[in-house]
Amino acid sequence: MKSAKFEPKFILSLTFNAIALILALVLIAKRGGISYILRQIRSNPPENSSQAWADIYYQHRRSLFEGLPEVSRPIIFLGDSLTDSCEWNEILNHTQILNRGIIGDTTAGVLQRLTPILASQPRQIFLLIGINDLARKKDFSEILANYQQILATIQQQSPQTEVYVKSVLPINKRLFEQGPTNEMIRNFNTQLQRLSDNFSYSYIDLHSQLVDENQQLDERYTLDGLHLNGTAYLIWKEAIENYVERDAEGDEG
Repeated sequence: MKSAKFEPKFILSLTFNAIALILALVLIAKRGGISYILRQIRSNPPENSSQAWADIYYQHRRSLFEGLPEVSRPIIFLGDSLTDSCEWNEILNHTQILNRGIIGDTTAGVLQRLTPILASQPRQIFLLIGINDLARKKDFSEILANYQQILATIQQQSPQTEVYVKSVLPINKRLFEQGPTNEMIRNFNTQLQRLSDNFSYSYIDLHSQLVDENQQLDERYTLDGLHLNGTAYLIWKEAIENYVERDAEGDEG
C-alpha cells in the first residue's frame, strides 16, 4: 500500500491558513475573546436588515400613536429608543404622561410625526433626540436645522407647551465601538443648549449625571454602551421629576 503524498503547494497553503487562524485567535483573545465577538455582532448587525426593521418599527409605532384616542393636554415624552424603553407614567407615578419614543428615531423622524402630537396641545414636552443622527454621521448643521425646526413647530402650533430639551446622553466606547465620540456628543450638547436658550425653552443636563471618570457612559448603567438599565432610569427620574407638572388632585409625587 502506497503512502499518501502531499504536493508542496498544498502543504504551503495549509501552513499559511494555520498561521492566519492562530493570529486571528490571538487577536480575538487580546480583545476579550467570546465577549468581543458578541459585542461585534450586537453593534454591527447586517445594515440592510437592521435598517429595514427600524423603518418598519417606526411606521408601526407612528400609526399606533396616530390611532390612539386623543388625551387633553398630556405630558409627552418624545424621542428615540432611550425614551421608548422606559415606562414613564409608572416611574413618575403620573397618569397623564404619554410615551412617544420610537426605537431608532432621528430628528427628521420626530419632525415628520410632530403635528399629530401637537394637536392635543400638550402642557409639557420632554424631548431627547439626536444620538442616532450622530451615529449615522450626519452633519451638525443638518441635525441642528432639524432640531430648530422641531422647536419652531412646537412654538407655532402649541405656544402654551412647556418644552424641556434634554442633553444627548454619553456612550461607552468599549461596549459600543461604532458610536460617535463622546467629544462629538459634548460639542453637540453645547450647541443644543444654545438653541434651547434661543427659544426660551428649558435645557436639562442628563449627560453629566451618567458619565464615569473618563467622561463615558458609566458601565454600571448599561450592557451595550448605549441603552440604559433600570438604575440609570431612576437617576433620569430624579433629574426631571421636579419639572413634571402635576394636577392639584390626582397624580401624586
